[in-house]
Amino acid sequence: MNDRNKVRMLIGIIVALVLLNAGLLTWMWLGSQRHERDGHGDGRSYLSKTLGFSDEQRTQYRAMRQNHFKTIKPLLDSMRQERKRFYEQVSDSTQTDAVLMEQARQIEEKNARLDVLNLRHFQKVSALCTPEQRKKLQQVLAERPGFGPFGRSGWPGRHRSDSTRRDRSEK
Repeated sequence: MNDRNKVRMLIGIIVALVLLNAGLLTWMWLGSQRHERDGHGDGRSYLSKTLGFSDEQRTQYRAMRQNHFKTIKPLLDSMRQERKRFYEQVSDSTQTDAVLMEQARQIEEKNARLDVLNLRHFQKVSALCTPEQRKKLQQVLAERPGFGPFGRSGWPGRHRSDSTRRDRSEK
């Protein structure tokens, strides 16, 4: 391959990368516009839409939800850091099982506190509901992956639990 063909190929690669970047930026921008247009963040969450909250209920729910996330954020951050430290030991085979079990127990203890805080939050949401909405809430929570004996996988479409990202469950 001569130098002229190499230059053409490099220019082609650069043009392709520029176009890919432009496409990605456009996709990200349109996604954020759709997010704003769909009313995310204004209290019309998945739960408030599913339950059919009135404007007043939606306002109260939004305040409750914001307060709940302020309450659990330090706990989530702490759990994330502890899990990170736990798994950073992957190359350290000198740790005894007893030490690892104690570290895992501490993480699970925080996880149990999180479960209690989440239950209390949903009890407050239930108190906000009409009797019909309360029945629907029970159904939603029963169908939600992560409740009951099936583990903690979150709302449909939710891929990670980090609290720095907007909660996808509230679409």
